[in-house]
Amino acid sequence: MATNRAEQFETEIRWTSSLIRYLRGKRTQSEFGKLLGVPKNTVWRWEAGRAVPDQRHAEALSKLAAAQRFLTDWELVGSMELLGSLEEGSKAIRASVQKSVLRSSRKLGG
Repeated sequence: MATNRAEQFETEIRWTSSLIRYLRGKRTQSEFGKLLGVPKNTVWRWEAGRAVPDQRHAEALSKLAAAQRFLTDWELVGSMELLGSLEEGSKAIRASVQKSVLRSSRKLGG
């Protein structure tokens, strides 16, 4: 089951500097690097945004995140609300823009 969870993280999480810092938590960069098999300087570069984890290290981050149940209990709070999928939103925006362009072209042509 942990492998499936790690695979889910690989596809869902883009490992940004802030997520890496959050996953590291209270561990030192050195301790965190040892868990992932990288030097502390590499962890520093990831967290500073000077480098991004390659595929192998992104997988290691995902496995660690899955083992620690990282982000599994996130819920929307406050006034946030899910309105729909990104794909549906993109289609709606595209249709709206196309409609607007057609309307404008009719006004300019007629």
